[in-house]
Amino acid sequence: MLIQQDRYPFPKEVFIPTRLWSVKLLLTPSFQRCSHFDESLTSFSGRKFHTSDQDHAFLLQLLFWFKTSFRWVHAPDCDGCGNETVNHGMGVADPSETRFGASRVELSRCRTYSRITRFPRYNDPLEWANCFTLYCRAFGYDSRLIMDFTDHVWTECFLPSLGRWMHLDPCEGIYDNPLLYEKGWNKNLSYIIAIARDGAYDVTKRYTRKWHEVLRRRNLTSEPALSSFLSDMRSDCRKNFTSLYRSELEERANKEADALEKDLYSKDDSSISLPGRLSGDEGWWLLRSEIGPNGNISLSTSSCPVRECIDEHVTKIYNAFSPLIVHMVDQSYSKSKTVEILNIVKRILANIKKSPFRNRRTSIDLASNDAKHFASRTLPCLGEFFDALSLKTETDAIGKVDVCLAADPVKTDLALPVVFHALDDVIQNVNRSDKFNRESLAWSLLKLNRLCSGSVLASWEELPFGIVTSAFDGTRMTKWEER
Repeated sequence: MLIQQDRYPFPKEVFIPTRLWSVKLLLTPSFQRCSHFDESLTSFSGRKFHTSDQDHAFLLQLLFWFKTSFRWVHAPDCDGCGNETVNHGMGVADPSETRFGASRVELSRCRTYSRITRFPRYNDPLEWANCFTLYCRAFGYDSRLIMDFTDHVWTECFLPSLGRWMHLDPCEGIYDNPLLYEKGWNKNLSYIIAIARDGAYDVTKRYTRKWHEVLRRRNLTSEPALSSFLSDMRSDCRKNFTSLYRSELEERANKEADALEKDLYSKDDSSISLPGRLSGDEGWWLLRSEIGPNGNISLSTSSCPVRECIDEHVTKIYNAFSPLIVHMVDQSYSKSKTVEILNIVKRILANIKKSPFRNRRTSIDLASNDAKHFASRTLPCLGEFFDALSLKTETDAIGKVDVCLAADPVKTDLALPVVFHALDDVIQNVNRSDKFNRESLAWSLLKLNRLCSGSVLASWEELPFGIVTSAFDGTRMTKWEER
């Protein structure tokens, strides 16, 4: 087996542009769509990430972005017509493909016109983990490729905040679940080797609770011989490192070895359900015996973890409309004037939604008389309303009025989908009202059949937090029982 000891050395001419390009990644729409990750990670991991955890949180965001931005190819679409294709065997890489390192080419035949589409493979099976590990390195994470001899590759990153290596599988979008393969995929593991810049490590014990069974399958060489070989490799790889860095690596390796031994004897939590393989198609799972325990290809809801979901923010938002409605009724505004003011509020919030997640801010344009009237008469009545959205107003020395974040941006991100639906409800009820008074609008703000809290089953499909938050996001379409 050929092991490349330093797959991503990043010489100066490669490292600098890669880092610059990586920073540009943060500005791309696809990454920014994923950048509401405080809410997502809190729901998914059951903990809130603070400033000291920003490297940890960003790494998970990078994993989720990678998973959702790159497409797993079961069979490529036809080059000619874009229709579905079926496997047509293997081909030989041509010069244009071997130039970039393609070792083999998968051929697919169009179901409609029988045209052949070529799909070169540049690694086997390293593409996803290879690319993701490159991203991790480019962002400065101490990363290594993990090679499972039963044909799978993933990534580990060392996180100083945790003091250990974290398992990250970019194919599945799953992290810190090392028993995924043995318990979830039902794999019969043998050797799992970490390939790092300073050599290779045997990390099999992290990924199994059945060491006595795994040991019987480890028959390529003796355990002492493997240990000696890997130790010699690390010594050779570290020979040009400083003595201080070598000492740090040795100390880290010793701590990891102790932790791996303890992992073997830690009790397996039977309440934690791990999925079978998600990437690839069903036939491929069956071929590789990666369908999960008891042959279950898809998880039943009975095996899914239950998450508690509370939505006090919804009640708070609807209640916050009352002072605004009372103000407009007391001022004897017409229905058209009321709808106009509500639409101004809606435009302000739309601008807030478009602004960066962590620095949400928009200015109120005071150029028109209507805007000045809104700022002087209506804006003071919006204090409770903005507070429900975790927003506030700021006025500078020249009278410019801004609406900006008042606290945690996650609270605002949770509230925005709800308030847009609530505004639509209020505007619709104002237009329908025969008499525009307090009594005519009071019942429109009540949702007697609302589910104020409850539990939800998360199915682990793709990114589990997406399912949970969409089920309990508090929006009109998913939240109310309309009768």
